[in-house]
Amino acid sequence: MTRFELGSYLLQMDRGGAAFEQFRRAAEIVEQRGFTAPAAQALLGCGHALTADGRHEESLQWFDQAISQFVRSQDEAGELEASAAKLEALADLHRWSDTKLSSKIITATERTDDPRLLTFRLVAYRYRTQARLQSGDPVGSLGPARHAADVASRLGDPHTEATFRLALAHNLRLLKESDQAAKEYEHVLAVVSALPDAADLESEALEGLGATIDG
Repeated sequence: MTRFELGSYLLQMDRGGAAFEQFRRAAEIVEQRGFTAPAAQALLGCGHALTADGRHEESLQWFDQAISQFVRSQDEAGELEASAAKLEALADLHRWSDTKLSSKIITATERTDDPRLLTFRLVAYRYRTQARLQSGDPVGSLGPARHAADVASRLGDPHTEATFRLALAHNLRLLKESDQAAKEYEHVLAVVSALPDAADLESEALEGLGATIDG
């Protein structure tokens, strides 16, 4: 527990490499004694520490180990957390093929109001949106982007909601869906109207709305 707490402290200080060594040793100790739940948390810490250190490729195997340990300890929320963390690492690596993982998160969080689980759901829809856009499929990105915006709204995160609605509006405009695009731009403007740090989003939405109307 001392090594785990030290790893957490070092991670908060952005010392990812040092944090990894503490989490790794903590995981070794509890795994040797067959304690799956604390081992899962320590392995998850290893993955987070490596991503904080910019070692995203290395982090994937640790997230996989954490997922396996969470499954063994029958901790579904922990499994989803590790899965979402792996998706974020894959996104940072611009690897967009793991739709099975995002599907599992989306299915498991379909009927929840738990903010923690909704955060993982948002990660999955963000990954899907980016994956569709990277593959040149703006039509396929519409659904995930809309879902991501809706989840962000439920979480009370207006900045993230506005970001996804803006992406949705841009793609609708490209697809010549002018009426829907205009509604989304207007929705963005309503969402950011009271935000102190959203001038860039407001400006982009106004420009997009003007282009949609003029077009």
